[in-house]
Amino acid sequence: MSAAEPGSREWLSKVTASKAAAILGASPYESPYSMWHLMKGLVDKPPQTVEQGRGHYLEPSVLAWWRDQHPEYPEVTDHPHLTRPDYPWAAATPDLAATGPDTVLVEAKTAADANDWEKWGTPGTDEIPVHYLTQCYFALALSGAARAYVPVLGPYLSFTEFVVEADEGIQSALLDQCETFYHSLHGDTPPPLDDHTATLATLKRRHPDIDQGETVEIDTETAVEWIAAKGALKAAEARERLRRAHVMEAMGPAQYLTANGVRVARRQASGKGVALYATAKTADLTEGDNAA
Repeated sequence: MSAAEPGSREWLSKVTASKAAAILGASPYESPYSMWHLMKGLVDKPPQTVEQGRGHYLEPSVLAWWRDQHPEYPEVTDHPHLTRPDYPWAAATPDLAATGPDTVLVEAKTAADANDWEKWGTPGTDEIPVHYLTQCYFALALSGAARAYVPVLGPYLSFTEFVVEADEGIQSALLDQCETFYHSLHGDTPPPLDDHTATLATLKRRHPDIDQGETVEIDTETAVEWIAAKGALKAAEARERLRRAHVMEAMGPAQYLTANGVRVARRQASGKGVALYATAKTADLTEGDNAA
């Protein structure tokens, strides 16, 4: 039996490394609810994001850098198809499998935006965004490889790498959760609704047509909470705009803003002019007040 081709209907129905984070509710791109509908074929796959497209084009350069750094792994396989007989519903295609002193996997990533880079920790460790960490553990579980290297093209075209060591306990628990999700696809009950943007996008794609004149009744509590939340959001957005104006006026042309010695904001050039980014949380400014 030939392996399912990435992008095919059969491949879409399998749990793959890139889907595992969504299944666990850890993906910035998909939610458990959206992934369930996508894998059942109830909605079409959303278009590729700008970040995903960028990674596709830059991947060969990142992998070439990694190979230069690791001559001890002379044998490489591009996008190997990983499966396990005891998990026929699972598959993974990491960017590389490399063989030398042992067998390892390689997943190339990009983090060109400074905000994205703040989500990465110390190079050489496994301090990487959780959805990438989940992807690595899933592929390691299917491959039996010793570790996964994650080379990254960061801001200012800087290269670095992170390392995820295989962990049988984590990988076994991950496969168990994904298997439970996979079996739920044979039923009619999706995961519960959540506040992920992908969940709302899925609901829009599920019902693109409008039945003119059709009316649906919901409970009063849900209606009241939704209307109240919209009002609170509008008020919060107005308050944020006012406070942002005060911050921008105070900063003038400065790059950074501090409060009580804590850096709280950064001005940065963007495609639409100069953007303002918050670089601290309220807890960073109030920890001293709570200490007693």
